Amino acid sequence: MVCRKCRTALPDGSKYCLSCGAKQDITRRPRSRGNGTGSVYQLPSKTWIAVRICGWYTAEDGSIHRKTRSKSGFRTKKEALEYLPLLAVTPAQERSRHITYKELYDKWYPTHRAGESTLGCYRAAIKHFRPLWSAQLADIDVDDLQECMDDCPAGKRTRENMKALCGLLYKYAIPRHLATLNLGEYLIVGGGVSEEKRALPMEAVQALQQAGASIPYGEYIVAQCYLGFRPSELLALDIEDYDPRLRSFVGGAKTEAGRSRIVTISPKIQPIIDRLVGGRTSGPVFVSASGGRLSLRDYRTAFYAALDAIGFDNPMEESNGVIRHRYTPHSCRHTFATLLKDVPAPDKDKLRLIGHTSAEMLRHYQDVDVDSLRRITDAL
Repeated sequence: MVCRKCRTALPDGSKYCLSCGAKQDITRRPRSRGNGTGSVYQLPSKTWIAVRICGWYTAEDGSIHRKTRSKSGFRTKKEALEYLPLLAVTPAQERSRHITYKELYDKWYPTHRAGESTLGCYRAAIKHFRPLWSAQLADIDVDDLQECMDDCPAGKRTRENMKALCGLLYKYAIPRHLATLNLGEYLIVGGGVSEEKRALPMEAVQALQQAGASIPYGEYIVAQCYLGFRPSELLALDIEDYDPRLRSFVGGAKTEAGRSRIVTISPKIQPIIDRLVGGRTSGPVFVSASGGRLSLRDYRTAFYAALDAIGFDNPMEESNGVIRHRYTPHSCRHTFATLLKDVPAPDKDKLRLIGHTSAEMLRHYQDVDVDSLRRITDAL
């Protein structure tokens, strides 16, 4: 053997060089990831979650908390590690936290050169994105945009205009460092109400209900399943929207039927609402850990983490080139509609609760299962 440093010939098994004294047997420590590059953890469900610190903020009480971005549901540690770089916070993402979807539209509209007829189509299309008007651009996911398209009660042409408008908005945002990806390219025009939707299964809802406050934001998910609000509508609810005497909320932002609709509260979640309101007279109902309004992005992250915590399988699937979870926060709205199926009540009242005027849209939100079909055929 030769010295690793001075290349002098050495007897086999030498630990040090007789000429330069260099140690020959060096056990190198395994290379660790650098600070700020993130970490991965295995959850009780045996799946993996990737977490990355993206900043810090000071709460009202003066305490300092970290901001994190995360993605869960990975089958292996390797998959989670490979995803870590995608959690890096870019300048575009920071800037997009200071602009809402409607503000982006208002900035883009005067710059777009098109005929009055085309501009009229875009003015009509933006109205169908109303649930996202006040959402920060950085918090909006392709599922949020797709939900607005699927909810559109108009025809296919209107949904095509919605997709075109979304693509134009992101093309305007990307070179101005407000976004890094054109989400409009991943939207599916489809057939609107014919698109398949998955409700969050009741076994998951019941497990979250039993876990109570032990799972962060788990009770928020249960509340959404029994209120039927879209994620953005749920997080927009304020204390002023709650009527303790009637035990109901007034909220919603989608259509004329959906805006300012009255949603009565199920006895199954009334204790949750009572705890969240807790004698407060103002502020959001569904608050973040710091006491402020919970963002769409943080709620989405909490949703996936909560399902992992109860060991519920929520695999990643590919749809139109986008890899996403099978169940998303929007699934809670479909769970609500599915629960309505077993309640003997007029469709018009159910439509008022869910915020639509069309029975076809009500069926769009309701999952059809074999047991439901069997009850019908057994009654023939």
